[in-house]
Amino acid sequence: MQWWCSASGQPWTWAPQYYPGVWLMVAVLAMAFHSLSRRARTMGASRRAYWGGWIAVGLVWQVLDWPLGPLAAGYLASAHAVQFVVLALLAPPLLLLAVRPALVASLASPGATRSVIAALTQPIVAGVLFNVIAVTTHVPVVVDRAMPSQVGAFTVDTLWLIGGLLLWWPILVAVPERPWFSTPVRMLYLFLSTLVHTGIAMVMLVRDFPMYGIYELAPPWSAWSPLEDQHLAGGVMELAGAVVIFGIITVMFFRWSGGVSGDVPPSAPPRD
Repeated sequence: MQWWCSASGQPWTWAPQYYPGVWLMVAVLAMAFHSLSRRARTMGASRRAYWGGWIAVGLVWQVLDWPLGPLAAGYLASAHAVQFVVLALLAPPLLLLAVRPALVASLASPGATRSVIAALTQPIVAGVLFNVIAVTTHVPVVVDRAMPSQVGAFTVDTLWLIGGLLLWWPILVAVPERPWFSTPVRMLYLFLSTLVHTGIAMVMLVRDFPMYGIYELAPPWSAWSPLEDQHLAGGVMELAGAVVIFGIITVMFFRWSGGVSGDVPPSAPPRD
Protein backbone atom coordinates (compact mmCIF):
# COMPACT_ATOMS: atom_id res chain seq x y z
CA MET A 1 0.00 0.00 0.00
CA GLN A 2 1.27 3.47 -0.94
CA TRP A 3 0.79 6.38 1.45
CA TRP A 4 0.60 8.96 -1.38
CA CYS A 5 -0.30 8.85 -5.07
CA SER A 6 2.73 8.48 -7.33
CA ALA A 7 3.50 7.12 -10.78
CA SER A 8 3.74 3.34 -10.57
CA GLY A 9 4.28 2.50 -14.24
CA GLN A 10 1.61 -0.19 -13.96
CA PRO A 11 -1.39 -0.51 -16.31
CA TRP A 12 -4.36 1.45 -15.04
CA THR A 13 -7.05 -0.43 -13.15
CA TRP A 14 -10.36 0.74 -11.74
CA ALA A 15 -9.80 -1.31 -8.61
CA PRO A 16 -9.84 1.25 -5.76
CA GLN A 17 -6.50 2.17 -4.24
CA TYR A 18 -6.06 3.48 -0.70
CA TYR A 19 -3.72 6.31 0.29
CA PRO A 20 -3.50 6.88 4.08
CA GLY A 21 -1.29 9.94 3.62
CA VAL A 22 -4.01 11.65 1.59
CA TRP A 23 -6.62 10.82 4.22
CA LEU A 24 -4.39 12.16 6.98
CA MET A 25 -3.70 15.42 5.16
CA VAL A 26 -7.39 15.95 4.36
CA ALA A 27 -8.34 15.11 7.96
CA VAL A 28 -5.87 17.69 9.31
CA LEU A 29 -7.18 20.27 6.83
CA ALA A 30 -10.78 19.48 7.78
CA MET A 31 -10.10 19.73 11.52
CA ALA A 32 -8.25 23.02 11.13
CA PHE A 33 -11.02 24.40 8.96
CA HIS A 34 -13.71 23.19 11.37
CA SER A 35 -12.03 24.94 14.28
CA LEU A 36 -11.45 28.23 12.46
CA SER A 37 -14.79 28.27 10.67
CA ARG A 38 -16.75 27.75 13.89
CA ARG A 39 -15.02 30.77 15.36
CA ALA A 40 -15.54 32.73 12.14
CA ARG A 41 -19.28 31.99 12.17
CA THR A 42 -19.58 33.55 15.64
CA MET A 43 -17.84 36.64 14.25
CA GLY A 44 -20.17 37.17 11.32
CA ALA A 45 -18.89 34.90 8.54
CA SER A 46 -21.71 34.01 6.18
CA ARG A 47 -23.26 30.58 5.87
CA ARG A 48 -22.45 30.65 2.15
CA ALA A 49 -18.76 31.20 2.88
CA TYR A 50 -18.85 28.41 5.47
CA TRP A 51 -20.22 25.86 3.04
CA GLY A 52 -17.90 27.15 0.33
CA GLY A 53 -15.01 26.26 2.62
CA TRP A 54 -16.30 22.73 3.09
CA ILE A 55 -16.67 22.41 -0.68
CA ALA A 56 -13.00 23.40 -0.93
CA VAL A 57 -12.03 20.68 1.57
CA GLY A 58 -14.02 18.17 -0.47
CA LEU A 59 -12.38 19.28 -3.71
CA VAL A 60 -8.91 18.92 -2.20
CA TRP A 61 -9.82 15.39 -1.13
CA GLN A 62 -11.17 14.48 -4.56
CA VAL A 63 -8.15 15.69 -6.53
CA LEU A 64 -5.61 14.04 -4.20
CA ASP A 65 -7.30 10.67 -3.64
CA TRP A 66 -8.20 7.81 -5.98
CA PRO A 67 -8.97 7.92 -8.87
CA LEU A 68 -7.86 11.44 -9.84
CA GLY A 69 -4.75 11.41 -7.64
CA PRO A 70 -3.02 8.42 -9.27
CA LEU A 71 -4.21 9.49 -12.73
CA ALA A 72 -2.56 12.88 -12.18
CA ALA A 73 0.62 11.35 -10.80
CA GLY A 74 1.37 8.87 -13.54
CA TYR A 75 -1.09 8.73 -16.41
CA LEU A 76 -2.65 12.02 -17.53
CA ALA A 77 -1.17 15.51 -17.73
CA SER A 78 -4.75 16.81 -17.96
CA ALA A 79 -5.58 15.31 -14.55
CA HIS A 80 -2.41 16.94 -13.21
CA ALA A 81 -3.66 20.28 -14.57
CA VAL A 82 -7.00 19.80 -12.80
CA GLN A 83 -5.09 19.24 -9.56
CA PHE A 84 -3.19 22.50 -10.06
CA VAL A 85 -6.33 24.53 -10.74
CA VAL A 86 -8.10 23.15 -7.66
CA LEU A 87 -5.18 23.23 -5.22
CA ALA A 88 -3.68 26.58 -6.26
CA LEU A 89 -6.53 28.65 -7.69
CA LEU A 90 -9.91 27.38 -6.48
CA ALA A 91 -9.67 25.85 -3.00
CA PRO A 92 -7.49 28.54 -1.33
CA PRO A 93 -9.87 31.50 -1.83
CA LEU A 94 -12.85 29.43 -0.68
CA LEU A 95 -10.99 28.37 2.46
CA LEU A 96 -9.74 31.87 3.26
CA LEU A 97 -13.12 33.51 2.73
CA ALA A 98 -14.73 31.09 5.16
CA VAL A 99 -12.25 31.64 7.99
CA ARG A 100 -11.19 35.25 7.36
CA PRO A 101 -12.74 36.77 10.53
CA ALA A 102 -11.03 34.18 12.71
CA LEU A 103 -7.68 34.77 11.01
CA VAL A 104 -8.00 38.53 11.42
CA ALA A 105 -8.80 38.17 15.12
CA SER A 106 -5.96 35.69 15.69
CA LEU A 107 -3.43 38.02 14.09
CA ALA A 108 -4.70 41.27 15.60
CA SER A 109 -1.85 41.47 18.12
CA PRO A 110 1.84 41.75 17.18
CA GLY A 111 3.86 38.58 17.51
CA ALA A 112 6.21 36.19 15.76
CA THR A 113 3.43 34.48 13.80
CA ARG A 114 2.05 37.79 12.57
CA SER A 115 5.56 38.92 11.56
CA VAL A 116 6.24 35.77 9.55
CA ILE A 117 2.85 35.92 7.83
CA ALA A 118 3.32 39.64 7.14
CA ALA A 119 6.65 38.93 5.45
CA LEU A 120 5.37 36.02 3.35
CA THR A 121 2.16 37.75 2.30
CA GLN A 122 3.67 41.02 1.16
CA PRO A 123 1.98 41.19 -2.26
CA ILE A 124 5.22 41.20 -4.23
CA VAL A 125 6.69 38.39 -2.14
CA ALA A 126 3.50 36.31 -2.31
CA GLY A 127 3.19 36.80 -6.05
CA VAL A 128 6.82 35.87 -6.67
CA LEU A 129 6.63 32.79 -4.44
CA PHE A 130 3.46 31.60 -6.17
CA ASN A 131 5.02 31.96 -9.60
CA VAL A 132 8.29 30.32 -8.56
CA ILE A 133 6.28 27.35 -7.30
CA ALA A 134 4.13 27.27 -10.45
CA VAL A 135 7.11 27.38 -12.81
CA THR A 136 9.34 24.99 -10.87
CA THR A 137 6.65 22.34 -10.51
CA HIS A 138 5.91 22.41 -14.25
CA VAL A 139 9.49 22.11 -15.48
CA PRO A 140 9.61 18.76 -17.33
CA VAL A 141 12.67 17.43 -15.51
CA VAL A 142 11.10 18.25 -12.13
CA VAL A 143 7.79 16.60 -13.03
CA ASP A 144 9.49 13.51 -14.45
CA ARG A 145 11.59 13.07 -11.33
CA ALA A 146 8.98 14.01 -8.74
CA MET A 147 5.96 12.02 -9.88
CA PRO A 148 7.45 8.50 -9.51
CA SER A 149 8.31 9.34 -5.89
CA GLN A 150 5.65 9.50 -3.19
CA VAL A 151 7.66 12.20 -1.42
CA GLY A 152 8.08 14.12 -4.67
CA ALA A 153 4.39 13.95 -5.59
CA PHE A 154 3.41 14.93 -2.04
CA THR A 155 5.80 17.89 -2.17
CA VAL A 156 4.35 19.16 -5.46
CA ASP A 157 0.76 18.87 -4.24
CA THR A 158 1.55 20.56 -0.93
CA LEU A 159 3.48 23.38 -2.57
CA TRP A 160 0.54 24.11 -4.86
CA LEU A 161 -1.82 24.47 -1.90
CA ILE A 162 0.64 26.61 0.07
CA GLY A 163 1.38 28.74 -2.98
CA GLY A 164 -2.33 29.28 -3.56
CA LEU A 165 -2.89 30.37 0.04
CA LEU A 166 0.00 32.83 -0.26
CA LEU A 167 -1.36 34.21 -3.54
CA TRP A 168 -4.86 34.82 -2.24
CA TRP A 169 -4.02 35.97 1.30
CA PRO A 170 -3.20 39.64 0.47
CA ILE A 171 -6.48 39.96 -1.41
CA LEU A 172 -8.89 38.21 0.93
CA VAL A 173 -7.45 38.44 4.45
CA ALA A 174 -5.53 41.75 4.40
CA VAL A 175 -3.69 41.15 7.68
CA PRO A 176 -1.57 43.08 8.25
CA GLU A 177 -3.48 45.93 6.67
CA ARG A 178 -1.74 47.76 3.81
CA PRO A 179 -3.64 50.98 3.01
CA TRP A 180 -1.90 51.31 -0.37
CA PHE A 181 -3.19 47.89 -1.45
CA SER A 182 -6.55 49.20 -2.63
CA THR A 183 -9.09 47.22 -4.62
CA PRO A 184 -7.79 48.39 -8.03
CA VAL A 185 -4.26 47.45 -6.97
CA ARG A 186 -5.52 44.06 -5.79
CA MET A 187 -7.12 43.41 -9.16
CA LEU A 188 -3.87 44.33 -10.91
CA TYR A 189 -1.90 42.13 -8.49
CA LEU A 190 -4.12 39.13 -9.17
CA PHE A 191 -3.93 39.63 -12.93
CA LEU A 192 -0.14 40.01 -12.99
CA SER A 193 0.45 37.16 -10.54
CA THR A 194 -1.29 34.66 -12.80
CA LEU A 195 0.31 35.63 -16.10
CA VAL A 196 3.11 33.12 -15.61
CA HIS A 197 0.83 30.14 -15.10
CA THR A 198 -1.12 31.30 -18.16
CA GLY A 199 2.16 31.26 -20.08
CA ILE A 200 2.83 27.71 -18.91
CA ALA A 201 -0.61 26.69 -20.17
CA MET A 202 0.06 28.31 -23.55
CA VAL A 203 3.34 26.42 -23.91
CA MET A 204 1.52 23.15 -23.25
CA LEU A 205 -1.10 24.09 -25.82
CA VAL A 206 1.24 25.01 -28.68
CA ARG A 207 4.01 22.44 -28.30
CA ASP A 208 3.86 19.81 -31.04
CA PHE A 209 5.62 17.16 -28.97
CA PRO A 210 5.02 15.77 -25.47
CA MET A 211 6.89 17.73 -22.80
CA TYR A 212 6.70 15.21 -19.97
CA GLY A 213 8.25 11.78 -20.25
CA ILE A 214 6.25 10.50 -17.28
CA TYR A 215 3.01 10.96 -19.24
CA GLU A 216 4.38 10.18 -22.70
CA LEU A 217 5.63 6.77 -21.55
CA ALA A 218 2.76 6.02 -19.16
CA PRO A 219 0.66 2.88 -19.74
CA PRO A 220 -2.22 3.88 -22.05
CA TRP A 221 -5.31 5.03 -20.18
CA SER A 222 -7.54 6.01 -23.09
CA ALA A 223 -7.53 6.57 -26.83
CA TRP A 224 -5.95 10.00 -26.29
CA SER A 225 -2.37 10.33 -27.39
CA PRO A 226 0.12 11.89 -24.93
CA LEU A 227 0.20 15.01 -27.10
CA GLU A 228 -3.60 15.32 -27.14
CA ASP A 229 -3.61 14.87 -23.37
CA GLN A 230 -0.97 17.60 -23.01
CA HIS A 231 -3.01 19.98 -25.16
CA LEU A 232 -6.05 19.23 -23.01
CA ALA A 233 -3.96 19.95 -19.91
CA GLY A 234 -2.97 23.32 -21.31
CA GLY A 235 -6.60 24.07 -22.13
CA VAL A 236 -7.71 23.15 -18.61
CA MET A 237 -5.10 25.43 -17.03
CA GLU A 238 -5.89 28.25 -19.46
CA LEU A 239 -9.68 28.11 -19.43
CA ALA A 240 -10.39 27.04 -15.85
CA GLY A 241 -7.74 29.41 -14.52
CA ALA A 242 -9.20 32.28 -16.51
CA VAL A 243 -12.72 31.56 -15.26
CA VAL A 244 -11.57 31.61 -11.63
CA ILE A 245 -9.24 34.61 -11.88
CA PHE A 246 -11.32 36.87 -14.09
CA GLY A 247 -14.51 35.83 -12.34
CA ILE A 248 -13.12 37.09 -9.04
CA ILE A 249 -11.62 40.20 -10.66
CA THR A 250 -15.04 40.97 -12.16
CA VAL A 251 -16.76 40.60 -8.79
CA MET A 252 -14.12 42.81 -7.16
CA PHE A 253 -14.55 45.46 -9.85
CA PHE A 254 -18.32 45.71 -9.60
CA ARG A 255 -18.26 45.70 -5.79
CA TRP A 256 -15.62 48.42 -5.83
CA SER A 257 -17.32 50.53 -8.51
CA GLY A 258 -20.61 50.18 -6.64
CA GLY A 259 -19.03 51.20 -3.35
CA VAL A 260 -19.94 47.88 -1.71
CA SER A 261 -16.66 46.68 -0.31
CA GLY A 262 -14.36 49.66 -0.11
CA ASP A 263 -10.63 49.14 -0.03
CA VAL A 264 -10.54 47.16 3.22
CA PRO A 265 -12.43 43.88 3.71
CA PRO A 266 -15.25 44.08 6.28
CA SER A 267 -13.38 41.78 8.64
CA ALA A 268 -10.20 43.83 8.74
CA PRO A 269 -9.35 45.48 12.06
CA PRO A 270 -9.69 49.24 12.32
CA ARG A 271 -6.72 51.34 11.35
CA ASP A 272 -4.53 52.66 14.12
